[in-house]
Amino acid sequence: MPWLETVAAASEKNAGSPPGRAVFFMVPSGVNMWRWHPKEFGPNYQLSSTLATLSPFRKELTIFSGLEHAKGAGGGHYEVGVWLTGNEKYKSKDGPVEPNTISIDQHIAGAIGSRTRIGSLVLSAPGGSVTTSFDAKGAPFNAENNLRRLFGELVGSPDVMQRLQRRSSILDLVGEQARGLSRQLGSNDRRRFDDYLQSVRDVESRLQADRGYFSSQPLPIAADELTLDVDPQQQRQDYFKTMLELVALALRNDQTRIVSILACGSGHEFFGNWPECGKGTHHSASHATNFDAEEQKPQPYAFLESVDKWFIAHLARFLQRLEETQDGDGSLLANTMVLYGGGMSWTHNPSNLPMLLAGGSRLGLKHGSHLRFNPHKDFKGQVDKSAKPEQTTVCDVLRTMSERLGVSAAGFGDSRRVVNELLTG
Repeated sequence: MPWLETVAAASEKNAGSPPGRAVFFMVPSGVNMWRWHPKEFGPNYQLSSTLATLSPFRKELTIFSGLEHAKGAGGGHYEVGVWLTGNEKYKSKDGPVEPNTISIDQHIAGAIGSRTRIGSLVLSAPGGSVTTSFDAKGAPFNAENNLRRLFGELVGSPDVMQRLQRRSSILDLVGEQARGLSRQLGSNDRRRFDDYLQSVRDVESRLQADRGYFSSQPLPIAADELTLDVDPQQQRQDYFKTMLELVALALRNDQTRIVSILACGSGHEFFGNWPECGKGTHHSASHATNFDAEEQKPQPYAFLESVDKWFIAHLARFLQRLEETQDGDGSLLANTMVLYGGGMSWTHNPSNLPMLLAGGSRLGLKHGSHLRFNPHKDFKGQVDKSAKPEQTTVCDVLRTMSERLGVSAAGFGDSRRVVNELLTG
């Protein structure tokens, strides 16, 4: 069910306010750094060409320059294991996964995960141990990548899903219970509950179209109706669109409050070729650019920018979904922090990482600026020494997010401070 005041009042403190959530979305293998970061700093910056799609969310967005992990933390292909842990000793790449330290999503879930049915939702396109999430023993969390299985996890048990094969809707199975509950709710909760039921109906309609396609080939059907049984490598547009729709549904109905998403692994070509973005592969293009100017390597830089824009478009669509979803007296985006980025910048370099933070204004976050930390290479490849000399790390941002959810994270990874520049007071 969605978060409801009537139900929450019996079990949670501050039940009159919707809960906070956090989403961690990583895209590895680097970006076109010439086109990713804005060139101006502070509140009067201009969005770069890569980030232009995010213009509707400018007031709910902070972009970072110079952000990095502690010196010595694994760069290059170690980025996936380091992104949410900050573990400078983690060096596992292509061989057996070595013990890591706990990731921030699991640190938070250990404190508040019991408040929802799913303590944390861990997703990646490759699935399995290819993940940014690690438990307290440093073992990787098993990531889900099957969208139909994810849908079943969110809206019904395996038994319900089996019965659904003989019924038109999950809502048919629980209709009387839903009507009974609705009669007990206040007007605000009844509106939220009705909106939630409608969102389930919307997902089910896409499921029915999906089932009809696969049971009656070769029935012509629009690509956007292929919702759950899609191959992430062959139909990545539909795959990520549907995955993020299901994440929004999980947050909306309060099935979970902590989500980590990994687009693909680092150092292997899970996504192979990108014909929609040009000739080449994401990983090989990131190797080919080095610190060269764009005019020296026009093809790989253009390819990287196309891939960057592709993922940013999905991020923008996801933020729009959260923004248009009512949550208490605000939006779901206002109660959800979304950290997006990767662990590489220039050719496997772990400094000046491409990262941004959106949402969470109701959690005390202050947005609308391009923040600069740590001396780092500028657009001319020269070290920008105008930034604050004290080191600010990714773990400082992770700690800040954790503590906005009421979970202390002092000393997490290499963190030494809360990033006050992100806070309203």
